[in-house]
Amino acid sequence: MKKWLNWLLLVVVFSVACGFLANWQFDRREAKLASIALVTENYAKPAVPYTQVVTAGDFSVPRLNWRAVSLTGHYLVEKALLVRNRPNNGQPGFEQLVPFDTGSSIIFVSRGWLPTGDRQDLPDNIPDISGAEITLIGKVMSAEPQLSRGAPLGQIASINIALAAKKTGIQTTFQKSYLRMVSESPMASVPLTAMPKPSIDEGNNLSYAVQWILFAAMSISALAWRIRKDQQDAAGTTPNKLKSKRAKLDAEFEDSITTEK
Repeated sequence: MKKWLNWLLLVVVFSVACGFLANWQFDRREAKLASIALVTENYAKPAVPYTQVVTAGDFSVPRLNWRAVSLTGHYLVEKALLVRNRPNNGQPGFEQLVPFDTGSSIIFVSRGWLPTGDRQDLPDNIPDISGAEITLIGKVMSAEPQLSRGAPLGQIASINIALAAKKTGIQTTFQKSYLRMVSESPMASVPLTAMPKPSIDEGNNLSYAVQWILFAAMSISALAWRIRKDQQDAAGTTPNKLKSKRAKLDAEFEDSITTEK
């Protein structure tokens, strides 16, 4: 009995742990679904002047992630940066990050994607950027954390606004966000490749949660089966023993018949 109490305690602890892990996966799924719903809603909204959704000099992110805004001004061409290690559809490349001056504020804009060139550290061709006045529509994006790795002159490892401002000498109140360009009017003579749309794949959290529940159920079932098996063995009522006893009785019966004859 003591042996089964130890195993029962182990199964209870394991099942409780599985329950916590399953709930954790359910919570992660709910958070992802809420994020997907917000992104889908923001992505579908028409563009509005950026000043309508700016709070205290910046965009409220991640609440406004993928929200389209419009602004008029010009690029600070000489301050352009290349963001390293930016894959697009499975291909390595760069994003072009350029400060955009509206006259009243400056915000960094990712103009698009360029493939990695033959030398690997630069695109083969970097189209010229117009410094003329344009009207731009872009999607609000959260600024990225600063990475520990460095980058060559004119490049940056991530779209970290504080680091980009330091590299370019730009003063901007938009420290938490940047824009991903959707369109420019007038259009650039050589447009860059657009970055991919937001992913709305919820991932595998639901299947992972179900797996943890199944693991708990399997451990309970295995313990119940083992206890039942040991009880049958102790009582001599296991199927194998019953068959053996039945075969022995049949043999004895046949022997008695043969002896009588």
